[in-house]
Amino acid sequence: MRLASAALLVALSARAAVADPTMLKGPYLQDLAPRSITVMWQLEVPAAAKLTVDGPGGARTQDVESARISEATITGLQPATRYRYKVEAAGGSWEGEFATAPEIGADVPVTFVVIGDTRYGTDAHRRVIERMSQEVPDFVLGTGDMVDEGHRQDQWQQFFDIENPLLRDNVYFPALGNHDRQGRGRTADSYRSYFSVPENGGETERYYAFTYASSRFLVLDSNEYSFALTDQTAWIERELIAARQDPEIRHIFCVMHHPPFSISLHGGNRDLRERWTPLFEKYDVTAVFSGHDHVYERAEWNGIHYFVTGGGGAPLYARRPRPDPVDAEATKKYERVYHYLRVSLTGNRVDVTGVRADGTTIETTTWTEGPEPAPLPPPSAPPVVHAAGSAPTLAPPAPARAASAGESGGSGSLLWIGFGGVGLLLAAAIAVTRTLRR
Repeated sequence: MRLASAALLVALSARAAVADPTMLKGPYLQDLAPRSITVMWQLEVPAAAKLTVDGPGGARTQDVESARISEATITGLQPATRYRYKVEAAGGSWEGEFATAPEIGADVPVTFVVIGDTRYGTDAHRRVIERMSQEVPDFVLGTGDMVDEGHRQDQWQQFFDIENPLLRDNVYFPALGNHDRQGRGRTADSYRSYFSVPENGGETERYYAFTYASSRFLVLDSNEYSFALTDQTAWIERELIAARQDPEIRHIFCVMHHPPFSISLHGGNRDLRERWTPLFEKYDVTAVFSGHDHVYERAEWNGIHYFVTGGGGAPLYARRPRPDPVDAEATKKYERVYHYLRVSLTGNRVDVTGVRADGTTIETTTWTEGPEPAPLPPPSAPPVVHAAGSAPTLAPPAPARAASAGESGGSGSLLWIGFGGVGLLLAAAIAVTRTLRR
C-alpha cells in the first residue's frame, strides 16, 4: 500500500511538472534580419518544444529539440512584416510578437533604444525597463555590464526576469561589458550561451555587425585584453570601408562598453582614443554608444558624436573633480541619472534623446548626416486665363519655394520671373499680336 501511494505521488508530481512548467528565461528575440529571426528560451527542466510563427502566408511550425538553452531560427519571412509567435513545451505555452527588419537599404524611418550597465541595481533597473517598455522601437542595443559577475547564474536570472517584458517583443543586440566576463581567463561563456549574435566578427562572437535598413551597426568588444588586438582593429576598418563603399548604407553606428571620452568615475579610455577614434573619424561614423560610467554624457570630438549611456540600474557615479583635459573639452552634457537613449532616423536626420526613468527628457541632440535632399522642382506655371475674344490675362505667379528663415523673399521672385516669367510674357505677347491681326 505504501509503495502504491509513493508511486501515485511520483506520478502526480510528474504530471504537475508537465502541466505547470517553469520558464526561467524568455522567450526572447535575437539576430533580427529581413527574412529571419531567432527565438531563445530556457526552461527549468529541458524539454522538447514547438515554435509557431503566424502572420502573412499563414502559420509555420518548427520542432525544437530539448536543450538547456533552446534556440530556434525561423526563415522564409517577409521583410518589414509583423508576426506573432508561440512556444509550446511540456504542456505550457508562451507568446510574443515581432516585426522583421526592412530590406537592406530601405529608406524608411527607424527608431531604436540603447541601455547599459544594469548590473545588480534591481529596483532602478526595473524602473528603466518599465519606462522603455512603453516605447515601440525596432530593436534594442545594450552597451554591456548586464550583470555584476558573469559567472553568477542568479544574476543572469535576475537580468532576464526584469527585462522579459521588453525582450519578449523586441530584439536585443548586446555588447560585452567587463562585468559580463567570468573566471580568471575572463571568458564570456555565459554571455555566449545566452545570446545568439551574427557570426561575422570571428569565432568568439564577442564582436559582430548587422545591418538594419540603411544603417550598419558595429558591436565591439572594448575590454582591455582584446580591444588592442590587431585582428579586431583590422576587422573594424574593413567593416567601415565596406559600409562607406556601399551605396545602400547611409549611417554607421558603433556600440561598445568603454567610452573614449568621459568626465565621470572611470574617465575616457586613452587607448581607445588612440586606436579606434581615428578610424571613427576617418570613415565618418554617425555616432558611438558606450557605457561603463553610470551616467548620461554627450561628447563631440573631431566631428563625431559620442554618447555614454550607463544609467540602466547600476549605482550612479559622480563627476570627476579633475577630469582629463581632453575629456573635459569633448564633453558637452553630463547628468547623473537613470536613463536610456531613444534614437530616431529619418532620411539623413539623426535624433538622439536621453530619457530619464520617470519619462522626462534629458535633452535631444539632432544633426543631419551627408548631403541634404535635393530641393523639389518649382511648381508648373499657372495657365493663362482669358475670356473669348478678349486680351489674355495672366494669373499671378506662385513663388518657387517659401523663403527660409533669414532669407529675403524678393530674390526668389526675381529668379522666378527670370526663368519662368519670361516664357509666360512671350506667350502673352504672341496671343495679343494674333488678336490684333484678326
